[in-house]
Amino acid sequence: MEAIQQLAKPLKKSQVDAASRFWLEGDWESKEFAQLRQAFPNPDDAISIKAIVINALYGTNIFAITKVADCVERVLRRNCSTGSDLVEELVSEIRVITKQGNYSFAAKYAHFFVDSNLPILDWYAEWMVGKHLGQMRSKNPKRYHKFTEDIETLKRVAGLNCSCEDLDSYLWVAGEYWYWKEYPKVQVNTGLKLQFENVLKNPGSEPVLAALLGLSEGRV
Repeated sequence: MEAIQQLAKPLKKSQVDAASRFWLEGDWESKEFAQLRQAFPNPDDAISIKAIVINALYGTNIFAITKVADCVERVLRRNCSTGSDLVEELVSEIRVITKQGNYSFAAKYAHFFVDSNLPILDWYAEWMVGKHLGQMRSKNPKRYHKFTEDIETLKRVAGLNCSCEDLDSYLWVAGEYWYWKEYPKVQVNTGLKLQFENVLKNPGSEPVLAALLGLSEGRV
């Protein structure tokens, strides 16, 4: 008989639903991505422009961005990989230029301009998934494969049937909050910090954020 699996930190559908509301009400979506997708719907089009916009808006800190865009173009034109394999291939190709594993950039490019079902990998989202799964985390040695496998485990064990975007929204905000709560001196998104401080003092002052975080009065 298969062992009963339980999340180390529970996650409810209502929290992910609240994340969707929080994202929309806070106007967190970068309109530039929607505009670029509309103007250049083909993943092979305007790769340099798309790469520059992601690097600028998300601060992925790639200095040789035009050379990296050439890497992205080579990978997409080969059209060999899909799904999480595509992100790993992008990282491998880009590493030749940057000498780094630029997973955040590669995952964001793939999500926004190739396949929106690919989850966005950033450090806080990765950390938050680990908090939920505890010992159930994947042992895959490749970082993005591990992340996507962990996402699927989280959705399955939590009984979630939600979009990639909604779960991404939850993981980013919750990851920033709970890490900031453990380490108050860490720098988090300035747009979120005031709301975090408010909900810490009084969950009722930020009801959508409190619902996202699964907080109730007196339990912050």
